[in-house]
Amino acid sequence: MDLEQLKTFKSLASSRNFTRTAEEMNVVQSTVTARIKLLEEEIGEKLFIRKTRSVEITEEGKTFLVYVQQALEIMSEGIKTTRIQSRFDVSLVIGGMNSLWDTQIFDQIHQYQSYNPKTALRLISGHSEDIIEKIRYGLIDVGFVYKSPWSSQFNVSTVRTEAIHLVGASHIVSEIDSLKSNQLKEMPFIHYNWGTEFSDWFKLEVGEHEAMRFRVDHSAVALRLLLKGEGIGFMLESIIKNDEEKGLLSCIPFISQAEIPKQNVYMIFDKHKKEKVTSFVQYILDSK
Repeated sequence: MDLEQLKTFKSLASSRNFTRTAEEMNVVQSTVTARIKLLEEEIGEKLFIRKTRSVEITEEGKTFLVYVQQALEIMSEGIKTTRIQSRFDVSLVIGGMNSLWDTQIFDQIHQYQSYNPKTALRLISGHSEDIIEKIRYGLIDVGFVYKSPWSSQFNVSTVRTEAIHLVGASHIVSEIDSLKSNQLKEMPFIHYNWGTEFSDWFKLEVGEHEAMRFRVDHSAVALRLLLKGEGIGFMLESIIKNDEEKGLLSCIPFISQAEIPKQNVYMIFDKHKKEKVTSFVQYILDSK
């Protein structure tokens, strides 16, 4: 089993077509066929079901694909780390939720690198589950997430706790004294999910609210829509602070049965990497 076989398998699992995979791998189709056959013989299971014009990945193939993707990612990270060792003493991969790059955490990371110019940083965005999974497999050194993992494999620290406010462009909300849960459904709404706790609270207070004007998965997009006056939405206090001070955004008192949950941000890392990440982790804890 070699690297080219794994790359070919991943490509075929995606394209479901031998011809397209051959073009992507820049080889003849017979080479693709031979690589997959050798892989199946070595594993001892059928990975694909051949059809007239396409292939279908088997359940065994789907299971194997998860590990192939992780193996190729680890190999890629190893190559990148090796290449930068000649210029830097340390290389760290930092993972964070999209919205976290709009908060003070980004400034803390930037300041750390300024004080440690021989440390190379790579910043990766993703959902909490993705980041935790990549830390588990060694692809990310330190992660910032909204959901704390329960596994004893990780060291977990709470680095931020902040409020979530209902906000909108000042010229739109100037005449709104307050809003109740049932009134929110009648307003143009921009929805960003701030994690499991917020999502559970939102469903209890407002419901599924399927008729939202916008659903976005990046806080910066939600913020731009709010500033354009496209609707109102819930945002982290730190993200709206500057625009609120400029008078561009205003908070709307929200009357709810249960208090809007505060947002915790957790910094996590694999305990086996403690020595490598101690300097960075301690800096974040000292400057929070």
